[in-house]
Amino acid sequence: MLILLACVALDLFGWGRLGHDAIAYIAECNLTPKAKKIISEYLDGKSIVYYSSWMDDVRRTPEYKFSTSWHVAYVDGQGEPCLGKNFPEGKYKGDALLEILRLTDKLGNYRELSDSTVAVGIKMLVHLVGDMHCPGHVYYPGQSNSFKVRFGGREVSYHSVWDDGFIGSIHKWSYMEYNHQLGNLDRKEAAAIVAGTPVDWERENARNCKVIYDWAAPGAVLGDDFKLAAWSLADSQIQKAGYRLASVLNAIFK
Repeated sequence: MLILLACVALDLFGWGRLGHDAIAYIAECNLTPKAKKIISEYLDGKSIVYYSSWMDDVRRTPEYKFSTSWHVAYVDGQGEPCLGKNFPEGKYKGDALLEILRLTDKLGNYRELSDSTVAVGIKMLVHLVGDMHCPGHVYYPGQSNSFKVRFGGREVSYHSVWDDGFIGSIHKWSYMEYNHQLGNLDRKEAAAIVAGTPVDWERENARNCKVIYDWAAPGAVLGDDFKLAAWSLADSQIQKAGYRLASVLNAIFK
């Protein structure tokens, strides 16, 4: 089944800065000492949190315009990641999952790459692992989340509910507090979250996130029932993204 790319709201930012900062900080707190040291060297001493929204900042520049479609993850009608398949010829230019796979493979030989190439790859991974876990950035055939709803007393697109407008209203936490609350899993719990591959994670995301289309319809007023369900899903996805990002980076810089 072909996916209608025209319905995708690619100009919006998954999770917003707070969500991406939270994911990056959870990941940073779960990096191995070696991985953290190597990454810091490539990023000139800066934290991965500093670059968590870098891809959103550069996506409209001529140099990185090619990455516009990378911020979402496409799945087919069975929730199977598309990985570049089933798209109109010439239309598909990558998505979050496919680029994560490419970047992890490329950075596996990071010692043979230029410092700037490795730095850009790290910045991209930090953002894309977050985006692939955002419920509003998993795209299913025939589904669009660009319709209008009322949330927080304003009319907004349902897509944007899962971006800046929503995450900041959940707990009023700083990105560090997200780690304090969600980054305290024991080894067994963390191992269960990072088990499998990014493809497995996206299958799980597709299965868990499709419910958001049952929670809202055009013109809906999203009240407390929605908030309770959505907050729980958002917290779970942010937590998983943080631990999984750490796992990806630890595997590269081991």
